[in-house]
Amino acid sequence: MSNFEYKKINIDDDTSPKREDSMGSIKAYSGKVSELLEKVNTGNPLEWHNRSFEQASQCLLTQTVNRILTIRDSALIIHGPVGCAQGSYGYREIYRNVPIQLQRPNFQLNILSSNLTEQDIVFGGEKKLRQAIETSVQRYNPKSIIIATSCASGVMGDDIEGIVESMQPDIEARLIPIHCEGFRSQISQSAFDATAHAIVKYLVKAPEKKQKDLVNIIAPFSVTWADRVELTRLFTKIGLRPRFIPDFASTDELVEISEAAVTAPTCPSYGFYLQNALYEKFGVPFFREPAPLGIEYTEIWFRNIAKYTGKEKEVEELIKEEKAQVLPRLEEFKKTFKGKDSSIFVSAGQARAVFIPKFAAELGMNVAAVNTLELDPFIMEELQSVYEQIGDFEVHASDVQPFEQSHMLNRMKPDLYTGCPFMGLYKRDGSHVRNHSYRSDFSIQSNQFAFKGLLNYGFIIQRALNNPSLNKTLHEKRPTPYKDWWYEQDDILAYARQ
Repeated sequence: MSNFEYKKINIDDDTSPKREDSMGSIKAYSGKVSELLEKVNTGNPLEWHNRSFEQASQCLLTQTVNRILTIRDSALIIHGPVGCAQGSYGYREIYRNVPIQLQRPNFQLNILSSNLTEQDIVFGGEKKLRQAIETSVQRYNPKSIIIATSCASGVMGDDIEGIVESMQPDIEARLIPIHCEGFRSQISQSAFDATAHAIVKYLVKAPEKKQKDLVNIIAPFSVTWADRVELTRLFTKIGLRPRFIPDFASTDELVEISEAAVTAPTCPSYGFYLQNALYEKFGVPFFREPAPLGIEYTEIWFRNIAKYTGKEKEVEELIKEEKAQVLPRLEEFKKTFKGKDSSIFVSAGQARAVFIPKFAAELGMNVAAVNTLELDPFIMEELQSVYEQIGDFEVHASDVQPFEQSHMLNRMKPDLYTGCPFMGLYKRDGSHVRNHSYRSDFSIQSNQFAFKGLLNYGFIIQRALNNPSLNKTLHEKRPTPYKDWWYEQDDILAYARQ
């Protein structure tokens, strides 16, 4: 389908390659999905465009920190100026919002900054990093110490691997350096790959035995706590143990993920590198898609897991039981959408970007456009399936550029905009809903995975369409943040050049 050629991972390298090089990912595109697929089907690569102006961007260090700081019994060192560590402790309150009764593990956020100064930038920060490692051991006695690099330490060229190699023999905790300098890549998801590379290289051990009932589940930010509770319920019914990685896992749990029967995806973008690294180094099988969103995809997901765990009979019984509860309610729910001529603008990660349009079309909604942070070549087959099922729509790739999305929303005026927490709230005539919450959200409606999750998301859409009052008020009372000339020009990629 695409000209994407997978290259084997060299786990002996200091870090992973950036996605621009390893996958040919792009973060600037606008056009019809039919035009995109025609280019890819004829063997043309995705065209890279640089923006001469960007309203916002995502930092690789931030992407790394907010995912690994929940690893229990670990300490995190942010090797950079103290400003790079600002806000890290804010996650403590977010995650402690989840009740203990919902099996949230009790943990502390053990975070240090090496506090690099201007003088350190000139003379090097290796001494401060060594001090930070020693302080982490004395203060927290962790089982693992994660070192996240910054732009400053990257520019200075500190020998992080040399420090780790020299200090590891005298330190019981595992030292795990992650190269997440903000300037390394323009595709912020490269941070996922760097994190996975470091975990597999420095922490995961060769399997002593295979645990046939253990399933690794890739757990990015979009897997909420309610999703974890629901998936755990389903796995328990078929006699399997889910292990969500890396979020909220303990050091010991990560050490033994090489013993799992299979690694299952929830987000192809987040889990791609980790799945491949575990397979290539330890032989842990995996399947790349789909994520367990909706009835059809959830059935495929569980059946794929059954192939590696010998639970075919149990899975078929599970599917039968869950569908018996969900399908009648789903049919009743669909009736409430009959006769409504409404349109939807989908802004989501790549897993939801191919699921939500299908579900919306099934409800009778028109799909105006789909926006993603980036486009990876391997998503093209799924986009082809969506196109064949629902017809043409616009595709927009932008790594958090609200001025471009605002242009599209102003032109299309969809009835519903569905986005993730990172995409922002826009003033418009229609309504707005988040298609996933933060992973600490334990509310019922934040569960959107598996069978019951489909109903939860459907009710969210229904409620938003029936009550657009907030956005209408914002549209009437507050001026748009952009000038008329921006909305009047045709090309939303006016600031992007090939």
